[in-house]
Amino acid sequence: MKRVNYILGSFLLSAVGVLHAEQLSLQQVLQKVIDHYPSIQSASLQVEKASQENIKAESQLAWQMNGNAGVSRDTGLFGTSSDRVNLGAGVNRRLENGGVLGFNASISRDDAEEAFAPTIPNPVTKTRVDVNYRQPLQKGSENAQYEESKTAAQAQLQLVQSDKVALYDALATEVIDLYLATSITEARLQNSQNKIDRGLRLKKYINNEVQLGLSEEKDILQVNARLEADRAEKQSLEVLLKRQIISLNRLMDRPWDKSFSIDLQLTNMPETKYDIAYQKAIKQSTQLKQIDARLMLAESAIRLSRDQRENELDLVMYLGNESNQGDLAVGDYDESGIVGGISLEFKRALDKSGLDAELRQAHLDRELALQDKKLVLQNLQYTVASLLAELQSTELAVKAFNKSVNAEKSKLVEARHRYKDGRIETDLIIEFEGQLANAELAYELQKIELARRYYQLNLLDGSLWKNIVRTDTAYLTTRSQEIN
Repeated sequence: MKRVNYILGSFLLSAVGVLHAEQLSLQQVLQKVIDHYPSIQSASLQVEKASQENIKAESQLAWQMNGNAGVSRDTGLFGTSSDRVNLGAGVNRRLENGGVLGFNASISRDDAEEAFAPTIPNPVTKTRVDVNYRQPLQKGSENAQYEESKTAAQAQLQLVQSDKVALYDALATEVIDLYLATSITEARLQNSQNKIDRGLRLKKYINNEVQLGLSEEKDILQVNARLEADRAEKQSLEVLLKRQIISLNRLMDRPWDKSFSIDLQLTNMPETKYDIAYQKAIKQSTQLKQIDARLMLAESAIRLSRDQRENELDLVMYLGNESNQGDLAVGDYDESGIVGGISLEFKRALDKSGLDAELRQAHLDRELALQDKKLVLQNLQYTVASLLAELQSTELAVKAFNKSVNAEKSKLVEARHRYKDGRIETDLIIEFEGQLANAELAYELQKIELARRYYQLNLLDGSLWKNIVRTDTAYLTTRSQEIN
């Protein structure tokens, strides 16, 4: 960290002179961008929407209430008309093991126009209360529908979370590019100002020499021509810088004309050892998280399809009490007793081709996800290795350009001594000063490229967001814990 800050240090000092305005680091710019960027808010709504899927899955185990009421008139075995009034209600719920537990109560009253026999009550009121239980033995025996809906909810939430992180990363890439482009313009602007300052000093010296008869008018003309070119370049760069500042202000939702300057610094040093950097990149990769979610969905679909292909074999039991009350020719009728039963119900689909196709599709989805994962891991290996190699070579280039600047400075100092002694022409001094300016600019640009490599590694391993507050972080963590 000290080594990199030392390399960038001279740029930080020179950048201050470009604009006498507020300085913003990349982290500060990113914080302001994500606080106001509209797409971030839309992504948060998508996360909220996906979080409701788990609630929907859990609702499958909620109690359900049912009821019925009706009146009817019908004919009996001997054509005798009979009026019936019935009322019933019940509650039931599916259990986590796949069984269905229910409680029912009903009451009905039958009133025939004629009684069949003196021993048969008419009218008669029948009441019944029972508890019933259905246990799937094959299809639905482990409540796959419930379990896989929870898995699907978790996978869907992971997908939208990854989409949001991918949006953050895409936005960060855009901000980094624009931020460093602005930094490059500032470096060019500062370099242009340095050339103007040197030109003005040279012009002042030549003016004194002209007055003393030691220099000619053509020397002044040469310096003026160089100065005008440098001033035109500076003016063009100022327009470009203003446009870049406006673009950044738009992303940060700030007034378009609010000035600031670049504060190029590295606060989160990325890992430079390949194995560690690669593992961090794997952990941070939104593509891999999305693929893992796809694998979860595919494997869930496989398990659900296998369950759907099973035959239906249910064990059904019930136990309750039934009472009958009515009027007899010789008195009242009132009896009650225990009722219950147990049975097996079986159902088999004669054509399972559609279910087989669904299972095959789920397997293909899984294979596609695995192939995509293999490709992403391979690309990630090359990306990490490439960035680390570029980082190392850029650091060496920065040192080389620094030596070049020092050499050009020494050359210019020596040339100035010869110029004052009248041993070289003015155009050679102008050329040497131009070479120094080019070397200084190349040095500054190379440092910016070094910062770019570090920012890219920061983004790849997730450390770029270390000191940036994302308002949804706590919420997403809580929702993930609830689903798990």
